[in-house]
Amino acid sequence: MADRTDDEWRIFIDQKISQVLSPESRSSNAPPLASITASSDSRFPLAIDHTLLKQDATPAQIDALCDEAIEYGFKSCCVNGLYVRRVVDRLNAAHAQTIACCVVGFPLGAGSAESKALEAQCAIKDGALEIDTVLPLGLLLSTPPLYSQIYAHLRTIVQAASPVPVKVILETGLIPSSELKVAACVLAAEAGAAFVKTSTGFASGTGATTEDVSLMYRSVEYRGTVKVKASGGVRTFDACKNMFAASAERIGT
Repeated sequence: MADRTDDEWRIFIDQKISQVLSPESRSSNAPPLASITASSDSRFPLAIDHTLLKQDATPAQIDALCDEAIEYGFKSCCVNGLYVRRVVDRLNAAHAQTIACCVVGFPLGAGSAESKALEAQCAIKDGALEIDTVLPLGLLLSTPPLYSQIYAHLRTIVQAASPVPVKVILETGLIPSSELKVAACVLAAEAGAAFVKTSTGFASGTGATTEDVSLMYRSVEYRGTVKVKASGGVRTFDACKNMFAASAERIGT
């Protein structure tokens, strides 16, 4: 994959776009979590990344985030790198199954691949068991899109974090076409991402939509193992249900 030229990537990605956007295109699988109809379902808290990424988040607020995640049994606490060790220590002290997740290259995604890779490794050293990183969006919006650079960028981060899974944030609200959203998903999947994710929650434009989540799922379904995380504006249980019905398997909220 790594030695594909932009033209070779374009041929491959155009094939995927044609397949995904075909009028006959539909997922062959039932949404994995669509049967969650009540918040008491034991699968529901395990789909939640309990998240606090504001720049003014205080240590006390991070502690409260951890305590809420422990109380409700959420999958992870998602924080900036500054607080990973604090989160890990608090979760371990409570013998919680909740894990620490860390964002890298957040929220702009415009740093070098090497700096994001180092940031991911530092977070993992501090105990993070999942990494969320941001696609270098400017390379996707270039004319023409710089597919080989995007792939190499994401692959560098995924390999540096291995075996810790990486979620790639697309920032769907800033991607102007379905074709480019499919392209972003395919590149992330080919680079080894465990999840493709809708939004940072920091950019202008829309957050997660069911249309984008469904499109993203269909875009990565061919890989068999890549999942979708919906984040940005998902604030109610009904909104979560809608995202599950669209094939999301993780919610950032």
